[in-house]
Amino acid sequence: MDPTRRMLLALARHAEEARLGWNAERAAVRARGETPARSEAYAYHVQANLCLITAIGAADLPANFRVYDITLSRDPLAAAEQLRQVAVAHDHSGPIEAAHEAARLAYKEAFARPVTAQEQQYVELLAGLPAARRDKIVELAEQRARHPEA
Repeated sequence: MDPTRRMLLALARHAEEARLGWNAERAAVRARGETPARSEAYAYHVQANLCLITAIGAADLPANFRVYDITLSRDPLAAAEQLRQVAVAHDHSGPIEAAHEAARLAYKEAFARPVTAQEQQYVELLAGLPAARRDKIVELAEQRARHPEA
């Protein structure tokens, strides 16, 4: 494998590991009954993705550039997603405190499931709202989830 492919796959692996770590941290926070917030893991996830996208752009890949059996898109964002899907990443998140481990694993499993048709309708409705209203609705949903009797 040539150095360009090795470098892109290594960056994709780091980006995917950062995503897995961020989701594991969110799952642990949810398992403790807390509301997830932006954290250092999120910042690392974003930074790893930006590094991958920048490397794809800087590599000036030819139109028919292939990694394994996939021809990478000319769009750096789409190519980054393709590379993250083929990269073999390891989830370094070990078990959290024993009392919350089952909840954390259940959250990670539910998060991994594909979005249903009804959930996709919610996504489209929320995406159509201005950012401030979308944030307000998400905040109210989080509050209702924490205090269902209210």
